[in-house]
Amino acid sequence: MQTKFDKVSSTLGHLHVEVSEADYKPSVDKKIREYAKTAQVKGFRPGHVPIPYIKNLYGKSILVDEVIRVASQAVNDLINEQNLNVVGEPKPKEDAYNIDWHAQKDFQFDYEIGFASDFKVDLQKIPSIIQYEIEPSDEQVNNSIEDLKKRFGVESEPETSAEGDLVFGKLQQESTDFFFQSGIPTDKVKADAKAQFIGVKKGDKLKLDIQSIFETARELGFATGKSDEEAAQLSGEFEFEVERITRTEPSELNPEFFAKVLGNEKAKDEKEFREEVKAIIKDNYRRESEFLFDFDVEKSLLDSVSIDLPEEFLKAYLLEVNEGKATAEDLEREFPAILRGIKLDFIRSQVAKENEIKVEYNDVLDEVKSEIRGYFGGQGGFDGMEEFIDNMAKKQLEGNKDNTKKYVERAFGRKVLGFVKEKVQRDSRPVSVDKFNEIATESYKN
Repeated sequence: MQTKFDKVSSTLGHLHVEVSEADYKPSVDKKIREYAKTAQVKGFRPGHVPIPYIKNLYGKSILVDEVIRVASQAVNDLINEQNLNVVGEPKPKEDAYNIDWHAQKDFQFDYEIGFASDFKVDLQKIPSIIQYEIEPSDEQVNNSIEDLKKRFGVESEPETSAEGDLVFGKLQQESTDFFFQSGIPTDKVKADAKAQFIGVKKGDKLKLDIQSIFETARELGFATGKSDEEAAQLSGEFEFEVERITRTEPSELNPEFFAKVLGNEKAKDEKEFREEVKAIIKDNYRRESEFLFDFDVEKSLLDSVSIDLPEEFLKAYLLEVNEGKATAEDLEREFPAILRGIKLDFIRSQVAKENEIKVEYNDVLDEVKSEIRGYFGGQGGFDGMEEFIDNMAKKQLEGNKDNTKKYVERAFGRKVLGFVKEKVQRDSRPVSVDKFNEIATESYKN
């Protein structure tokens, strides 16, 4: 087999592959012999079908498969040898498969390959980035205290459920083998389905139209232990047997509550408590500030790395793979974000490669658990809740490669970003909440 690769530009190349009979004949002959041993052909005993007969029946399809396999392997080998950051898929020329499979013994294929230009990542080139310290207002302090009163409220297990309670139990379907130990936050249920979960008691069995319960497939996925895609496919009547109800009543503003929120002796009265809460809010606002900081780090990372992509090649590829799903106008509108994402993926991979950054199972599990905690909100501080979330997270990852891949990509991106952030200099700057929101809005536009 012979190959010839010519770089047309820094982002496009032409690959010519010549496949001779010697490249594919041994594997074709081997497969024909294997077929002869296993083929079920009327008039012949198993394992005794003549080779010529097998060639007549399956020879052409085996030949086609093996020649294409050899050519594809040549493409993959070239990509690895040249260390190309491929964009999309190598594109065969229109007449690449205009072949006389009965007469030809040697074959030629031509491919157009799109790839990212050569680039280097130098984290030292990233300039210092502002880390905003957000000062909360009195209104925000008041709202946070109300939230804390609920979050650190008195946990109870009432006999009868009310709106805002968490209802736990067995979710199953008689017509299938589906079974899951589920938890349903009543405040996440659709308005027209909420009545089914209000006023229920331990031991009650509810008949549910599974697709009528939640607004989104994501919420249904958490309640059923399924991925978003699997949850969307669930249908029919399910039975939910109530096993436990948990409720959180808001706390009073008293020393016991202060100690529960802050720890002993940090606040003796409401004034001291408010000051401490303000400090906590300020610290919590670091998440908003950190999110903007992350965005600015990735933007600066992109700005510091010169990398070109084969834009027209990529557009043609995306239109082809999304035929019927997206128009040229849709693609043109979304294309800047697509380019940004592809460039960032290449840069992340390079940073990970150069610094031996790897994603572990627990990194992926933490991504799922974080999402599930968001599903339950601030509720559910009962004994065993973390174990319950841990089991739900593991269930989300079991046996679903697409679902797992999504969380692996998130964990990978987070881990690489964390590494880059350690290398970046931060300039601290105090700012009000309103001013921060103005800055953030403007930053996310650009």
